[in-house]
Amino acid sequence: MSNVLPPPSERNRRVAHALAVAGVLIVAVTLVLSGLLFSSYRSTIQREQTNLRNLASAFAAQTHYATLALDMTLARDAERVLHGHDAVAGTLAGAIRDDMPSRVYVLGPDGQVRAASTTVGPAGPLWMRRMAPNQGPQIGIVESGQDKGHDIITLARALPANGSVAGGAIGIETGAAYFERIFDAADLGAGGSVTLLRRDGTMLVRSPALPKSIGKSFLNTPLFQVQLPHSPVGAFEAISPVDGRHRLYGYCVVADYPLVIITGRDVADTLSLWMGWLWVALLAWTLLSAVLLLLAWRIGREASRQAALIGRLRTSESRLQHSYRYLSAILDALATPLWVVDAQRRIVLSNKAFQHFTGHDGQVLAGSEEAAVLDPESAASRERMYAATAQDGVHALEVEVRDGAGEARTMIQLTARLESESHAAQIVNSLTDITERKQVELRLAYLSDHDPLTGLANHDQLRRVLAEAIQAASARGEQVAVLLVALERLQEVADLLGHDAGDEAVREIARRLQDLVPHTLCTSRVKPNEFGLVLPASAGLGTVDATAFKLYDLLAEPVQVGGREFHLAPVVGIALYPQDASSVNELLRLADIAKHRARSESGEPVHFHSASTHTQLNERLSIEEQLRHALARGELTAMYQPKVEIETGRIVGFEVLLRWENPVLGSVSPARFIPIAEQTGLIVQIGDWVMGAACTQASTWLREHGIRTRIAVNLSMRQFYHRDLLRSIRDALASSGLAPDALELEITESIAMSRADLVEPLLASIRELGVELSIDDFGTGYSSLAYLKRFPVQRLKIDRAFVRDLGRDADSAAIVRSIVGLGHGLQMRIVAEGVETASQLAMLREFGCDEYQGFLFSRPLDAKAALALLTATDTAPREQ
Repeated sequence: MSNVLPPPSERNRRVAHALAVAGVLIVAVTLVLSGLLFSSYRSTIQREQTNLRNLASAFAAQTHYATLALDMTLARDAERVLHGHDAVAGTLAGAIRDDMPSRVYVLGPDGQVRAASTTVGPAGPLWMRRMAPNQGPQIGIVESGQDKGHDIITLARALPANGSVAGGAIGIETGAAYFERIFDAADLGAGGSVTLLRRDGTMLVRSPALPKSIGKSFLNTPLFQVQLPHSPVGAFEAISPVDGRHRLYGYCVVADYPLVIITGRDVADTLSLWMGWLWVALLAWTLLSAVLLLLAWRIGREASRQAALIGRLRTSESRLQHSYRYLSAILDALATPLWVVDAQRRIVLSNKAFQHFTGHDGQVLAGSEEAAVLDPESAASRERMYAATAQDGVHALEVEVRDGAGEARTMIQLTARLESESHAAQIVNSLTDITERKQVELRLAYLSDHDPLTGLANHDQLRRVLAEAIQAASARGEQVAVLLVALERLQEVADLLGHDAGDEAVREIARRLQDLVPHTLCTSRVKPNEFGLVLPASAGLGTVDATAFKLYDLLAEPVQVGGREFHLAPVVGIALYPQDASSVNELLRLADIAKHRARSESGEPVHFHSASTHTQLNERLSIEEQLRHALARGELTAMYQPKVEIETGRIVGFEVLLRWENPVLGSVSPARFIPIAEQTGLIVQIGDWVMGAACTQASTWLREHGIRTRIAVNLSMRQFYHRDLLRSIRDALASSGLAPDALELEITESIAMSRADLVEPLLASIRELGVELSIDDFGTGYSSLAYLKRFPVQRLKIDRAFVRDLGRDADSAAIVRSIVGLGHGLQMRIVAEGVETASQLAMLREFGCDEYQGFLFSRPLDAKAALALLTATDTAPREQ
């Protein structure tokens, strides 16, 4: 066989891996080098800004001393002028010092030169002539003035008027060249500059000289707009407003004078040394990267060669071992432990499965006594089985055997008789491990009686324990209690945090229930959110009651899951043997009824079954049963309560009210059967019948009597959200022939605000049919005025609770007045419900209410009485 080399893809992979490592190193070096260069760059910039700021401060100090010398001379001469010593020209001072030639002159109030230390023009600068008497020292520039083409710096002070002087100003001039010589001492490179500016932005002196910019204003530059308002001394980076070059600047205000010094240097000049280091770094990076890549390539190639050598060695070893593996593979392929013993019970042969089972190597096992290597405790039972095998040839038995690790395993041992080549008796053995199967059987037996999540008893075990407890209690004349506990809000945990969190909450509840184990015969989980307990009640109801409330208190404590607290709202229902029932099914049913009773009655989380509970449930079911047939039997009747316009006393419509007369239950109040109809869904069918009957009645009055009136029908929550509502409205109008605007649908305020995103388009669809809309019981719920403004509603009905207290409660009057104002502001008509007294009607008329209904005018009437009322009053509009 030829040498085996790694495939080209493997060799390439090794080289690529080495190159990848080199790449990572290059990236790391690049990041470190970039960080160092960036840090060096920032340090260079900051260091230069510090130098420029310090240089500006030094020049500001020099400028301050020079200006102070001029100012002191000016102040001295001004004092002399004020004492009348300016009559003769030449009495004023001349140069202050040899290196700063200067001259002093006085301007009269008319701006004409009145005295001077040297010859000057007839009039001073315009800005001097405009100085106010109390104005401080001012500094100005005269470009290419009398000093042979050089700019002149002038410092001036105002002269107050007195007995000797009529006012004016006194000024001292010196050439800008003096300051230029000072600034020229700074070596700021080819693009550097030092500039003296007034605080109003006017450039006075610049080095190097820039004649075109002298006297110009630079007020709208970053120095004056940003830097100086923030600090009198500092440094910044900006584009030069003079030549557009990128510079670093330092600045400092001249103390006591409206002057500022700014020093600048080109960024390129500042970074010249840094750029040199940058090129050196790039060269070093290039060399280092090349070296790393070369090393990576060589390492990868060497790794590939080593892999090839290892491959060839493995191939050689494989040839040597192939023959041995072939011979032992047949026996070792068996997963079942297999071994052969002779008459002296010494091991003759074994496979790997047996070696693994005993934990001994094959060389150790060969020739060893069986009892020394295989579970000595079961040697006697094996010997009996061997004796039986010698008689019948083959034998099988379920045995418990410990493996080499000492773990007991359930096995089926199969033995068969053999003879060797020398005709010696031998026995071949095999073991089949059934431990897992036995564990599964035990697990299934456990799960048949326990809840897998909590380890508590399940529903089947609860029923069995309850049956046994009833049998024992019956024999002893004792009582037994069964408790069913529902956790109303357990699902919220899973909804918010997931099913694992829900399971953790259930396990926590199970741990709490374990605290009650000494007091219970059985604690079980019967439903995902429900637990059941069986208690002995031999000590009386007091013990059951105390245990039930202890159970409630235990489960009412919040459960900590996922860092959150959850209150699971437990409710407990209790039924007793033999008072309530004598069978398991009946006791569980009654406990479940009591639990539902605890759920529905606020403030009573623990509820014993009672006869009243059963009676109320029976009554509810009876009403539901009779209500399901009420329409077919014609037991429902539509009644009509008039709506009256307050201003005219005219009947403008009727509200349809439902009445039920049942032959079994008698007259059933709407307060009793409407909630049941809503819960069961019958309200949709009943509501469709009421709407159809009302539309038919209103159409009949119009067709047969020429009386046109508006009919109002209430919609329940379930009816309003029913998918066929619009079709039901269209069918009622079509079948009766009633005009859509003669039908009004009333919804409560709570319905209107329940799901505004669905309510608004649904109301719009109803309004598109031409049907009018009103909001009933307005003021008792929570209304969003933003939605109320958008709803296509024509009327608001004031709840009777506010109308009832009119004249007795100022708050109710204020609320009614507000609702009227609100409705009229939204172009809606206002209807008051439950008007029973003339004083109530008078107040409603005063508030501007549009319509009312109530016993003051009429109780609800059947169709015949309503027609008679319409005919008698003759106030309803008639069809022409």
